[in-house]
Amino acid sequence: MTPSTPRRARLAILILTLLVIVPFDGQVSPFDGQVSLAAAEPDVVSGVVVDASGAPVPGARVQVVDRGSLVAETETGDDGRFSLAIGSATDPIVTASAPGFALASLATGADDRTGIRLALFPEALTERVTVTASRGRDRLDTPGAATVVTSAELLNSGAGTVDDVLRSTPGFSLFRRSSSRVANPTTQGVTLRGVSGSGASRTLVLANGEPLNDPFGSWVYWNRIPQAAIDRVEVVRGATGDLYGADALGGVIQILTFSPRQGRVRGTFEGGQHGTTRGSAFAGGQRRGWNATVAGEAQRTDGVIIVAPTERGTADIEADSDYSTGFLTAGYDAGQWRLQGRASAYAEDRNNGTPLQVNTTDWREYAGDSSGSVGTGVWQARVSGGSQTYYQTFSAVADDRNSERIVRAQATPSSFWGASGQWVQPVGSHTLLVGAESHRTESTLRETGFSFVGAIPLPPVFFGGTEETVSGFGRVRLATRDDVTIVLGARGDYWQSTPNDGALPTHSAGFFSPRGSIAWQLQGGVSVQASAYRAHRKPTLNELHRGFRVGNVLTNPNPLLEPEALTGFEGGVLVTGARTSARVTGFWNTLTDSIANITIRSTPNLITRERQNAGKVRAAGVEFEADFRPHPFVTVSGLAVFTSSQFLGTATLPELEGNRVPQVPKYQFGAGVTYANPAVLTASAQLRVLGAQWDDDLNTFELGNYGILDAYASRTLSRGLNVFVALENLFDSEFAVGTNPTTIGWPRTVRGGVRIFLP
Repeated sequence: MTPSTPRRARLAILILTLLVIVPFDGQVSPFDGQVSLAAAEPDVVSGVVVDASGAPVPGARVQVVDRGSLVAETETGDDGRFSLAIGSATDPIVTASAPGFALASLATGADDRTGIRLALFPEALTERVTVTASRGRDRLDTPGAATVVTSAELLNSGAGTVDDVLRSTPGFSLFRRSSSRVANPTTQGVTLRGVSGSGASRTLVLANGEPLNDPFGSWVYWNRIPQAAIDRVEVVRGATGDLYGADALGGVIQILTFSPRQGRVRGTFEGGQHGTTRGSAFAGGQRRGWNATVAGEAQRTDGVIIVAPTERGTADIEADSDYSTGFLTAGYDAGQWRLQGRASAYAEDRNNGTPLQVNTTDWREYAGDSSGSVGTGVWQARVSGGSQTYYQTFSAVADDRNSERIVRAQATPSSFWGASGQWVQPVGSHTLLVGAESHRTESTLRETGFSFVGAIPLPPVFFGGTEETVSGFGRVRLATRDDVTIVLGARGDYWQSTPNDGALPTHSAGFFSPRGSIAWQLQGGVSVQASAYRAHRKPTLNELHRGFRVGNVLTNPNPLLEPEALTGFEGGVLVTGARTSARVTGFWNTLTDSIANITIRSTPNLITRERQNAGKVRAAGVEFEADFRPHPFVTVSGLAVFTSSQFLGTATLPELEGNRVPQVPKYQFGAGVTYANPAVLTASAQLRVLGAQWDDDLNTFELGNYGILDAYASRTLSRGLNVFVALENLFDSEFAVGTNPTTIGWPRTVRGGVRIFLP
């Protein structure tokens, strides 16, 4: 225990005390969750609309209905407040709704028509997403399994990072189980539905349409978007190569930040165990068509020792991590057309668990986005570019882990740019989307080796290359009947990868990625959907040219890798009721020419692997989700996922036949309960259980199953000010995230802090 631990424990106790004893200036109805603050004139209804975290909801639609007839309606202002004249209405019912939220309603009496507090909660399970399904601002409904995580759900979770919150999404997994706070960034490759085999992402991760996947290695920097700026996260499962192309084998995850159209200020300031502190802030607004947003976040943590206690030596130290990130946008909205520019920066500095193993990242990115309407159609154009420098050192640690020596250092400067355009046009009752895009990435890998004696630097070696992609895509939504939606899409990509070393081969390939989906809305709140698709993934410059070492495992690149191709289908049933929603989805995917880290040599001191095309992988499974709302204040959710992901083997790699794909668990369970009455208390608990998985292609090193319980509680102290406490890994479960040596996940941590929501 560090000397500062008692101070943090006292901080947690103080926050818990405030949650319990600080009075709130209102009375709570046990039935509707609203607050009655004062008597009112009988002809006026006024109040505020908030989300489950207590933040105001601007632009919410508020209606007053009296005996089945609409009396008045309005939208909430930037502060979430509303006021309506209702005349001589005798039994008015006030309802509030907003995109992404379930409808909230309240019956009012003659003495409780002002000071109304309507709390909106996330809508139940959905098959439709707003932005990710259309690549733009306008909606193009697409059948499929989708999950939307709102800002309130992120804030009301005990988990401390976005990637940890998303682990409660069906089928979501990272190449390593460790939290992004201490994991090396190169292990943060994300996949959905068991389509894996190496550390590269098989899922495209976006932020407002721009890729978060690293342009060189495809891993994800989850901290690049300040948490205070996140409006929601849309997760679309199933290959979407027809719209997003290569990298979207498993699906698409998009982080969407708050729009500047409603003025707001949000901030979070917190501290916790393991020397962890974080500040996150966002501000935005619009005036006379001009708009701007600014956001920033900084975190530091002393970290924890990641090697298991039974294997630690004096060379093992805390894996600390510091980062700062921010973005600035400015634009103009003229109604018929819009223009916006964006600049962002990210800097990260990590220690990877021993004195000689470190990595740093510096990222700069710029983007411009314009859109508008012509006739009945909508156009959008986007350009972006930037640079990134990644630096990392590797060491060899002695068997007793009491000493180490540096073996190599790598610096990887990269530059990248992209451009895209699209057009959405209604055609009768149907909708057509067409577009094109192009991307280019140029990276140079400078690697320095060190002599065995004296750790003297050797002459540097240069690797890397240039990658270019040109694409055209189209998607059509056919509304043949009111209860049937059909979406057909296709995309063509041309990819070329040119190495800096003229002695290595240039790769080029063309991809055709079709997808067809259908949804049928039956009576009684039942809908059925099915999709069939084909998608591709090109090998990254990292897989082609960069080797690395973790512990006593050395993984070499392979400049001869070929692209992967996935063919699959899914089908599901969604049942929605007044209080309960449930969905079951089955999927079957076959990945050909799958890229995996293949063991080619093993000795007691060093395991050598190489990235290779390992033949076919079959990933099949079933997902169960349910959402139950027994009380206006209470939401109960659950999920269960069973996945079988296996190598089918090839003539050149018969030893893989029947082996499970590494880093894919057999099962995933999750459960959560939230009590959300922002006038009094918001409390939640989340349980996630992950099945055993293998850490290698030969299924030699197993990572056992584990379960983690997180908890959270917050209370409103005054308008716009909340205090909270979060407990991660409540029972301090120790679970393995890697082998050789055995590394373990994030331990029990108590965090506490304050949040500000203005106006």
